[in-house]
Amino acid sequence: MLMSISTLTHPNVSANYDAEHGIAYITYSGLLTAEVSTAVYEWLSALIEEIGIDNMYGEVFDFRDVKEFMPDNLLQARRKSRGYNLRNNVKKLPIAMIVENFYQEEILRGPMQNVEENKRKRIVRKLDDALAFLHEWHAEQEDS
Repeated sequence: MLMSISTLTHPNVSANYDAEHGIAYITYSGLLTAEVSTAVYEWLSALIEEIGIDNMYGEVFDFRDVKEFMPDNLLQARRKSRGYNLRNNVKKLPIAMIVENFYQEEILRGPMQNVEENKRKRIVRKLDDALAFLHEWHAEQEDS
């Protein structure tokens, strides 16, 4: 029997899992620090452990309310993301990142190494676009 994954509540991030659609929603705000990234990846790891990667349809990271990406966060986010990806078969897990402005987009493309070649990740401007990307990505996987 599945336990209920609690939501993550932190001063600079909240996260929840929509079990009906299999989507994890992570919403950041304020200053993004290493502590915040650690909390998110610990929550995601616990979620995957509980529900299994096959019950995940996608992840939506919302950066629109982030005021600043702190230097310690960039390194920690890369490190935690790499560990999470190595422990889980994330090849079948699309990720949409919602941004408000060019600064946020550049941080996600550059230091976060979200490159164009990585087709399972996309930067978007609205939640509707994030969800559309998840559906589009899964449809493309079924066709290939």
